Amino acid sequence: MNNKTWIVFRREYLNIVKKKTFLISTFLVPLSFALIFGIQILAALFVEKEHYTVLIQEEQPLLSQQLTSSTTLDFKPNTLADDALREKLLKDENIIALRLPTQDVLSREQGQPFIKLSASRNISDPIRKEIQEKVTTAIRAYKRERAGISEAQLKTLEFSLDVKTEKVTAEGAKNINSGLAKGIGFGVCFLVYMLISIYGSILMQSIIDEKSNRIVEVIVSSVKPFQLLMGKVLAIASVGLTQFVLWGVLSGGLMIVLSIVAGGAIDPAAMQAQADAAGSGDAQQQAQEIMRALQTFEWRILWFMPFYFIGGFFLYGSLMAAAASAVDNVQDAQQFVTPITIFIILPMLFMVNILQNPNGTFATFASIFPFFSPMIMMVRLALTEVPWYEVVASMAVLVLSFVGCIWVAGKIYRTGILMYGKKPSFKEIFKWVRY
Repeated sequence: MNNKTWIVFRREYLNIVKKKTFLISTFLVPLSFALIFGIQILAALFVEKEHYTVLIQEEQPLLSQQLTSSTTLDFKPNTLADDALREKLLKDENIIALRLPTQDVLSREQGQPFIKLSASRNISDPIRKEIQEKVTTAIRAYKRERAGISEAQLKTLEFSLDVKTEKVTAEGAKNINSGLAKGIGFGVCFLVYMLISIYGSILMQSIIDEKSNRIVEVIVSSVKPFQLLMGKVLAIASVGLTQFVLWGVLSGGLMIVLSIVAGGAIDPAAMQAQADAAGSGDAQQQAQEIMRALQTFEWRILWFMPFYFIGGFFLYGSLMAAAASAVDNVQDAQQFVTPITIFIILPMLFMVNILQNPNGTFATFASIFPFFSPMIMMVRLALTEVPWYEVVASMAVLVLSFVGCIWVAGKIYRTGILMYGKKPSFKEIFKWVRY
């Protein structure tokens, strides 16, 4: 980096970093995530409990004795006629009429039994699911008694199959969690996409503003257009990395604080009761599984993120800078920026295919193709063991591609930065490249 490029770099970097908007956004994003997390904790702690009286309508006492009341539901037999029951439902919103299936329906080997809930207002999903689970348990007990199967025998037949996967390496076998890997891979991919889009737009707006204000005419009298372009691209890429690092540090610190606060406020026994009610098994065991997955995850893949962000930003940022230099305002720039934006969005559209088969031919091609590799390769690194030669090929192709794009963008930038009053066509821009 020569002296003049360094001067442009320092000016652009400090000009953005010292702005109040940069400082506000840097601290506001982690605080927003922390606020969302905190609100969810408070909502879980202070959630308003509903309470309903459920009047059971049943022709024969088959299931009603199996329905036990809870803190939200109070089951009682219905002794009212249909008209009187209807009037009672209209007067009291906290009453639900439950019509249970008949003996003929329960005795059928085929067909699905159903229940009918009646109330004067909409029944919330948690209440509906709780009633459904209680009636399902009662029907299961009824059918078990008819079949002559004891509760102990039934428990020996009921089980849930758990699948644990591990990756065999030279250091030994390591447990892996595919769901965690998918979440981290997609999150990193989306973060790279977001940073490239945001800072690419900032770069484009900066060039259009300087051109509209005629400041660039003074700058290029002492700095070559290519030096000016390189300084801008390097500066804004550095701003993006700076903000990303600050986001990571601040978010990590806030999450640790909130986790400590939440850990002291949440009752483990209540969590276990909720897990048992939802049929999700041992909550403590699940938490331990998640912690083990976090500990064994290959976090070192995140070291590749700065390279792919910088490479992707040089690739797309240089093209956006070239598009901005050819026009006088943002509206005219859309004609040239739209194809670039499509290539940025396409990796996100391919994400379902990549997540399902990260070792497939298409995933391999997309992780090496330079316009997709900044996002796709990070997903593959999180999901699978990518061969070293594919990683090297992806990085080499990306470097060669962004060097070529900067060279092409420099030629367009050199000509377009001093042109005013006319929106060039694609044909004219191609001519500028050949000058």
